[in-house]
Amino acid sequence: MEAYEFLVSVGGVARVGLLRKHGFTPAMVRGIPHAYQPRQGIWALPSADREYLAALVNNGYLTCASAAVRYGLWLRAQPVQMHLATRHHRGHGFVRHSGLRVGSEGNVPMASLEDTVVHALTCLPDGDAIAVAQSAMRLRGVPREVIAGELRANYFGSARKLLRMADGLSESVPEISARLLFEAEGLSFQRQVQIAGVGRVDILIDGWLIVEVNGFQFHSSRSAWRKDMGRLNAAQARGFLVLSFAPEQLWNSPQDVMTQVRGVLERGRPLWRA
Repeated sequence: MEAYEFLVSVGGVARVGLLRKHGFTPAMVRGIPHAYQPRQGIWALPSADREYLAALVNNGYLTCASAAVRYGLWLRAQPVQMHLATRHHRGHGFVRHSGLRVGSEGNVPMASLEDTVVHALTCLPDGDAIAVAQSAMRLRGVPREVIAGELRANYFGSARKLLRMADGLSESVPEISARLLFEAEGLSFQRQVQIAGVGRVDILIDGWLIVEVNGFQFHSSRSAWRKDMGRLNAAQARGFLVLSFAPEQLWNSPQDVMTQVRGVLERGRPLWRA
């Protein structure tokens, strides 16, 4: 592999130490057309990954929400600012986290999955933090005990609580948001309930009110979304009442959601299901 090809393979930017480790001398790197040094000890291409470049210039690693996006973990939205793990307090324009506990991801300046989850649990809003932890365990196979092992210190009490809440039942960020909202409002409900002739529903309140919270963008395909709509129609045909909420309603208008849910509950169980 040529020096140029290697540099491209690591996002277009790398420390001199990494280049030397793979057998590329300073002369080889200087010979790459348009390669430049954004700061001493770093070589980059004009097409370099913007966040990787910023991470290396700030002597840090992408972590928390910034790394979670790249790992394909669940998040409500793309982070507005970069999240970097550093061992210093220099630089600005990013959310700063403590150094890495487990390590980095290969040859790129990105925290390991485990460090990403630990930082998310100590930084992000509760719904996003739980979602990152749950998706890391569910989608990427990160063992719960490994994450818990990094959260033993007393000051990680809140993070440990959020990790316990990543219980594997909710299947998306909107479902987690609904759970947190309903718990905060004191509702008694079940999650991921299997109903004969209907299938599994997101949330069941009082045994008769189904609440679904996933919009089309959280389904794998439009056909899956249509199947979901058919399932909810079957539920209504069997006497269940159904409320469906888009993610944005849960995030932007939670009290409107609760007004609708409480309004249905106050009217009571449908007589023909009694």
